[in-house]
Amino acid sequence: MNLRTDIFNHLRILINFNLLKYKALNTCKPTPGVSLTLVKLCIIFSLVGPLRGQYLQLKPKQEVAIVVGLSAYSGLNFLAERNHWGGGVRTWQVPVLDAAAQYQYTPKFAKVSDATALGTAMAAGLFTMALPQNQRIQYLMVGAQNVWITANLTQTAKVLAARNRPYTQAPGFVSTGRDDHYSFFSGHSSVTATVATTALLMAFNQEDLGKWGRPAAYAAGGLALTTATLRIAAGKHYPSDVVTGILVGVGVALINTHIHRVK
Repeated sequence: MNLRTDIFNHLRILINFNLLKYKALNTCKPTPGVSLTLVKLCIIFSLVGPLRGQYLQLKPKQEVAIVVGLSAYSGLNFLAERNHWGGGVRTWQVPVLDAAAQYQYTPKFAKVSDATALGTAMAAGLFTMALPQNQRIQYLMVGAQNVWITANLTQTAKVLAARNRPYTQAPGFVSTGRDDHYSFFSGHSSVTATVATTALLMAFNQEDLGKWGRPAAYAAGGLALTTATLRIAAGKHYPSDVVTGILVGVGVALINTHIHRVK
């Protein structure tokens, strides 16, 4: 009788501890992560301003080399995911920054983040029509390359890091697939960041631009930031996933667009 009582008391204490931990974790607000993301975006975009009057130029040999390289890279990513090259699942946090993580999955925020990601692509697509005709194909080609490069880098990091998503830390969670531990870094954040940055770079650098061009580019940037914020609120990503994704997406856009500029 005493042994049974001790077991029940132990279980009750353990359950109460987990519930308190769960409540404490979810009292965190995403404000610190969002604020840091805003600061980094402001710094990065402020560096783009002086690059005015530059246009993109496609170079056949260079474009073929990029496409062949990215195709091979995509194949390597496919093999890495199929064969679990990243090893076992891992749980880790970045001090201070990841204190803003949300440990409860919120489907409505996840769905809205999908919609804002699509909105980012639509705004960037609308921006195409504001460009001079001799720059539209170049913009679309470089933009597609930026997305492809960013997606490949994201997939590589996800497989190798094999990091648990925040919502998997909730008490009683049962894994339903490998996507549960593909958290680092955020694909929604990286891809929307590279799409928005490509549009913003063109908006800043074009003098002969339609009147709706810059508003469309700014809308893409705003939607990309909203997407990143929602991924944290949905419990799908830690703030460090989102910040890293934004930095990678912006970095790819800056480098590849610079490579294609007319010198």
